[in-house]
Amino acid sequence: MIGTWRNIPLSLSDKGEDVICAPLVRELGQDDDFAYRSLWQDAMQQHAQYFRIAAGDDVPAAIPTRGANDSFTLGAFEKNVLVGIVSLERDRGLKLRHKALLFRMFVAPEAAGRGLGRSLLQAVLSRAQEIDNLRSVHLTVLERNHRARALYRSLGFVDFALEPDAVHMDTDYVAEVQMMRFLER
Repeated sequence: MIGTWRNIPLSLSDKGEDVICAPLVRELGQDDDFAYRSLWQDAMQQHAQYFRIAAGDDVPAAIPTRGANDSFTLGAFEKNVLVGIVSLERDRGLKLRHKALLFRMFVAPEAAGRGLGRSLLQAVLSRAQEIDNLRSVHLTVLERNHRARALYRSLGFVDFALEPDAVHMDTDYVAEVQMMRFLER
């Protein structure tokens, strides 16, 4: 599905004026690597308070799922600019292949509040439904990221575990919430 585009409207005026352009949500490929790296590095450097990993961790900034049939990274574009990302990767263990991990979810602050996060998550869940024998999607989110947690809950994710003091940030310890959602089969 690389190169397949989906228009997902954010909002439309019934009077035909002040129409907000719909973002394009599609799977990212090799040609998107530079834009992905740039957006992810901005997320790590400017918005580290929302992530369990840090810019200094040994985590590649490249698209994390390239080349996997049952794992993918989607991007949301506004005016040909990548402004949102999310990845999904199926577990590789033989006894765990019914689960997938949703990770690296980020929408640039200048694009936040317009439904891009919801559009990305809906697209991920739609694609996940198409993966044979995949039963559930899991994620982790910092407890203090109330906006993200509310978005995940609105799309059917539920909390199933809380790890107190899971992440050390400067002088503070932050709890981490594990969430999951069963796919409709």
